[in-house]
Amino acid sequence: MPYDTVLGARDVGHFWRLISINCESPLHQSYPDTHVMPGSSTTEPVQLCPPEARREALALLYRRVDDSLRNDLVAGAQADADAGVIDFSGLWIARRRGKIVGALLTQILAGKAAAIWAPEVIEGWGRAATARRLLVTALDHLRGSGIKIAQALVDESAPTRSFSDLARGGLPRITALDYLDRDTSRPIDLRPPRPDLIWRAFSSETEAEFRDVLQSTYVGSLDMPELEGVRSLDDVIAGHRSAGRFDPSRWLVGRISSEPDASVVLLLSAVVERDVWEVAYLGLAPSARGRGLGRASLEFARHLASPHVHRLELAVDRRNHPAVRLYRASGFRTFDRRSVHLSILQDSASR
Repeated sequence: MPYDTVLGARDVGHFWRLISINCESPLHQSYPDTHVMPGSSTTEPVQLCPPEARREALALLYRRVDDSLRNDLVAGAQADADAGVIDFSGLWIARRRGKIVGALLTQILAGKAAAIWAPEVIEGWGRAATARRLLVTALDHLRGSGIKIAQALVDESAPTRSFSDLARGGLPRITALDYLDRDTSRPIDLRPPRPDLIWRAFSSETEAEFRDVLQSTYVGSLDMPELEGVRSLDDVIAGHRSAGRFDPSRWLVGRISSEPDASVVLLLSAVVERDVWEVAYLGLAPSARGRGLGRASLEFARHLASPHVHRLELAVDRRNHPAVRLYRASGFRTFDRRSVHLSILQDSASR
């Protein structure tokens, strides 16, 4: 099944477009909120970035961009923030002698989850410690805000220190995601014999059925077992609903009429600003597995998408070998890979 991550699609638009205020519960703009690590070599604490310091912080975050582009990107990001397109309330900074030497961006998402980006810190003495302070402070703040999961997806071409900074700061690497796609013009070959699925769209009348089937698809799932039981079903549904463009007609439950327990959940969403639909989730109840219903569900997804877009995309935990084999046999090909760094912020007693 596609990876049930707390984040949405790989390409939710441009880097800054991923920071949308349409997510639930943005960080409160409590700029005095600061934190000093014990034994820190600097007397200036990590803090949420005040508006007047954003240009300097953004220039640091964009420092790997060519000089000829950086100023325009910073100005564009600030303009988007003023227009309400981007939320910088989760932008953290670290100073030394009054100068911003480190910046970290976080974003609270629907479903008690948060996205984290690897910190940018100026090279020099204390760089690794500063990166760790930024992450530890941000994670503590998210934990105090009731967030249960924090996650970073890092391109595997990123600098090595991005991975090590995240791990030292409390977000160890858990696995990698493969991103796959296929065109929607070619049907997926189906192998008979195979029972037919009867599909019903999400609505107020089918919501209870949808919830029951969705819960059953998590039994024995090989996608991110670290997330099992961390969030409530309401949180999981809220996370899915906020990703991409929600259309209830594209949230579907499939059942075999003579075997109601042999059921499938298929969630499709349009990717913003791209000619793509995403298979946001494909889950099979245990009694539906190994019967060709996964391939049939993908063909149904392709059939629904083909009048609207030219590509269908999905992501999968690389450890889920049966799902990887299914997608490759169905004509999907890998076009990207991201490392997953994860922190569970709420212990079992607080869930």
